[in-house]
Amino acid sequence: MPTFTFTTLTFLLLFFCQTSVFAQYDTHYLKSGNQALIQKNYVQAENDFTTSLKHNSRNMEAYLQRGITRWHLRKYKDAISDLDRTILFNYKLAEANLWKGKSYYSMGSFKEAITYFDEAFELNSEKDSRINAEIYEFKGYAYQKLSNSDKTVENFRLALGEGSSKAAEINYKLATINYLNKNYEESLKNLQKARQLGHPNRAEIAKKIIVLDKLIAEQKKTNEAKDVKFHFQNPSSLTANVSNSFFDLEVCLESKLMVNEIKVFVNNKEQDPIRGLTVTPTTKCAITVKRKIPLQNGTNEIRLEATTAQGTFFSDKAKVTFTTPSRTENALASMPKIWAVVVGVASYTAMPTLRYSDDDAYQMYAFLKSPEGGALSDNQITLLVDENATKQGIINSLTQKFGAASENDLVIFYYAGHGLEGSFIPYDYNGTEATKLLHKDVQDIFTSCKAKNKLFIADACHSGSSSENLRGNVKATMNKYYQALAKTSGGTALMMSSKAEETSLENKTIRQGVFSYYLIRGLKGEADFNADNIVSVRELFDYVQTQTRQYTNYRQNPELYGLFDPNMPIGAVRK
Repeated sequence: MPTFTFTTLTFLLLFFCQTSVFAQYDTHYLKSGNQALIQKNYVQAENDFTTSLKHNSRNMEAYLQRGITRWHLRKYKDAISDLDRTILFNYKLAEANLWKGKSYYSMGSFKEAITYFDEAFELNSEKDSRINAEIYEFKGYAYQKLSNSDKTVENFRLALGEGSSKAAEINYKLATINYLNKNYEESLKNLQKARQLGHPNRAEIAKKIIVLDKLIAEQKKTNEAKDVKFHFQNPSSLTANVSNSFFDLEVCLESKLMVNEIKVFVNNKEQDPIRGLTVTPTTKCAITVKRKIPLQNGTNEIRLEATTAQGTFFSDKAKVTFTTPSRTENALASMPKIWAVVVGVASYTAMPTLRYSDDDAYQMYAFLKSPEGGALSDNQITLLVDENATKQGIINSLTQKFGAASENDLVIFYYAGHGLEGSFIPYDYNGTEATKLLHKDVQDIFTSCKAKNKLFIADACHSGSSSENLRGNVKATMNKYYQALAKTSGGTALMMSSKAEETSLENKTIRQGVFSYYLIRGLKGEADFNADNIVSVRELFDYVQTQTRQYTNYRQNPELYGLFDPNMPIGAVRK
């Protein structure tokens, strides 16, 4: 047995004591730095994190926090150095890549920033909505700097769908973008939302709303009085997604004047003009313009100008998105697809306004666009919110999307808005039966759809108090509708937010409908009870029903109807 002298024991005792003291210093300065960071005392925070690292050079949390602090101090290169060390040791990769992207953004390297934001999204294995919201928010800023308004709007909307804490500011920025694009009605809606969410520039918003009201009135008056009108036949809805590098443009020209020349512009570049026209003035279609348009990869903007002796007239802008099919996409073309229509109506003229049904729709849309929801392309999903969610708009979108589905596909219809007996209430409801969206209208579309798997999720709303809005009574007569819809061909599942005699609730604390709040959380993985990385319709319902009951103290009890395979997959969990 070895023997230790008094000197040896003293040395060992001093060594362990010193190690313990270093560990205490490490923790002490890390906590002190975090407190300083919260208080926005960034200089003190940087010093504390640096001191913590002197005592423990492998403290990855200190590197991450110092990187964040240095970003606030505008020491962007130093921040990237700290964040790279964090990434090297695989520590909090999503958050580290997010702040690295923000550093590149702040240095003006916007494309590099987007790369790291995408990396952060892929590495966000916990599906933290806070991180996703910030990713989408800053991607929107980056695309705005790159003058890509479509991507800017898309990412800002996805940020809102993730429940961004900066929803007021994002809506304010969206209002500016829509104003510049002359989408005055959409701009007005964004400003009203920003004001509702407490944006500080209330006086400025009030002035802009007055200006927009006038512009909208003038725009409507101008459109009604136009002597030359353009009617797009292809693309019929002013938007299209194609996989061919040439697009067959077709526009019908309605004119009361003699048209001398028509110009076609693609991405603001004039194409070969159509000259020498001698069109006899008529109120019907005077001429049809047909041109084969070359497309760039990405979104292409197409507009027309018609010159007459009385002046020049301009068409609306059509947007055609061309995406080069990859080998992977071609291989996946034969696999089952998901088709979805997502509807959310909060603003009504003939019904009380709701608080969160539009936000619920944005969150559902964001999920379906994410990898967990199937990463649906734009041609597979339609989002209809407020003024876009008219009766005919909903029917047309359901007919188009569900009509494109093949036998092995899954179709999803999500609705959040007012509900009355035997019907859902679209944006343009004016109090008459003719403007209701009847349950039978939806049933007929479900019946004619070829898809083997069909899912209908309804969070139907009514009116509300100041703290909790009552989402509409699901009348007993709706049971007949559920049963009829469940008998449609293929497996059809109907997930309803509450029982027939109950109401569905909105809550200002979670800023959503209770049912939809837990629906999204379940789809993002919390409902994966058997840990197979797939969320089935049965798992989702069991999770949503349990959580909704507990949150509302059993005042709201979701129900599931239909004839369907309980293992029908409706979400994937990314590990």
